[in-house]
Amino acid sequence: MRTGRSFRLAVTAALAMACGLTSAADLIGAGEGARGRDLFIGATPFRNGGAPCGACHAIGGQGAAFAATLGPELSASFTGMSAADIDGLLADPPFPTMVPLYAGRALDPAERADLGAFLSDAAGKPPPGAERIIAWAALLTAACLAVAARLARWRRGSLREELRAKALPTHGGSR
Repeated sequence: MRTGRSFRLAVTAALAMACGLTSAADLIGAGEGARGRDLFIGATPFRNGGAPCGACHAIGGQGAAFAATLGPELSASFTGMSAADIDGLLADPPFPTMVPLYAGRALDPAERADLGAFLSDAAGKPPPGAERIIAWAALLTAACLAVAARLARWRRGSLREELRAKALPTHGGSR
């Protein structure tokens, strides 16, 4: 059922672009982020058999399931990019590690539109795991401050009393 819809959308998009009725930017705007998310993680395979993006890339705001580390984290990569730019990158990836993965397995216009919508939605969100790192850093800082405060109170007397005790034997022996 999904394949039929993708095929119809691809044919419609190709005809519309051939007639000059729409642009790649309009197609990206028509994509659905939820379908793009499924394509990204591999829940829905690409029609031509390419590897899912999430096998290599992490993306922000999506949780630990989106934390692959081979390729770069993508949440900042698409910030400020136009829909046409995203479509161009997805149509013909210029990155050396991606060329063999997608050689002969180009994404169809519907897949590019859905992925483009998902990537645009995820742009600028914090990377996966960032919340956990921030929480651990805050907890560690609080623990260090608590230990430092405890050590400061642990001293036996005040500094004034300590200095006075050291000074009295040297000054009081003349009588």
